[in-house]
Amino acid sequence: MASALTVWLNEINAHERETAAIRGDEAGHGHGHRHGHGGGGNRAPARRDDPDRADDPVLNALYEVVDASTTVLDVGGGSGRFAIPLASRAKHVTVVEPSVGSMEELESIAAERGITNITAVASDWDVSEVEPADIVLCSVVLHHVPDAEPFILKLAQKATDRVVVAEMVEFPGIIEIPFWERVYGSAPTPLPGLPELVNVLWEMGIYPDVTMFPPKPVLLDDDRASTADQLRRRLGVVADTAESERLEAAIAELLQETPDGLTVKGVNPRRQGIITWRP
Repeated sequence: MASALTVWLNEINAHERETAAIRGDEAGHGHGHRHGHGGGGNRAPARRDDPDRADDPVLNALYEVVDASTTVLDVGGGSGRFAIPLASRAKHVTVVEPSVGSMEELESIAAERGITNITAVASDWDVSEVEPADIVLCSVVLHHVPDAEPFILKLAQKATDRVVVAEMVEFPGIIEIPFWERVYGSAPTPLPGLPELVNVLWEMGIYPDVTMFPPKPVLLDDDRASTADQLRRRLGVVADTAESERLEAAIAELLQETPDGLTVKGVNPRRQGIITWRP
C-alpha cells in the first residue's frame, strides 16, 4: 500500500497532468504550485469577502483563540480573507503569499480601513523568511502543494502556540467537474482534501484535533455572465469553438439561481473543517 504522502503527491500530479492533457495545453489547471489561494500569478481575486462578516465558521473559530496579545502568521493568505478581520483583534498579522496582485490588494484594503498591524510578504512559503508567530494559519492551500511534508513541518516550526489548517472535505474545484465532463468528456483526478490531509499528518506523527462545520451550499458568483467567464478561464475554453458551445449548453443546464447566488445542479453541499495541533 502506498504511503499517505505518496498518495497525496500522486493525486496532485495526476490532477495537473490530466488537466493539461484534457485541455490540450501544458499549463495545468492554472494553480501551478503557487502556495496561495488569492489568485494565481499577479491576478488578484475578483471578489472580496466582507471583513465584518459574522457567518464564517473558520473566522469565528479563530476569534476564540486570538486576542490583543496574539501574533498570527497567515500562510497563503491571499488578499486578506482572514488577515483583515483578524487584524482588528490580534497584535500583529503577517501574510505570506506568492501572488503580487493579491499582496497589492491586501495592502490596498488595509489602507482603506486604516489597518497598520499587517505585514505582507510576497514569497512562496518554502523560501520565505519570517518570524515565528503564536498561531500559524493555512487556509485552503495545502491541496495545491505536492511535497506536503516540508511545507507542514515549516508550519509547525513557525508556530509557538498552535497550527490551524482549514480545508474542505472535497477540494473547492469539485464544483467544476460536471462542466469538465460535458465540455471534454472527462474530468481530471480531484485534488486531495481534508481526509487525505489527516492521513498525511498521522503518517508524520501529528495527531491533530479536527473540528467539522455544518455543510453549506456551494456558490459561484452572483452574476451568470461573470460565472461563465470564470468557467471559461478555469476550463481553458476558447470562444467560438465546439468546446465553447458545449460549455454554454452545460451552463444553461447546470447553473441554478438561489437567494445567495448561483450554484450547480447535483453538486453536494461543501463541508469544511479545521485541523489544529500544537507543535
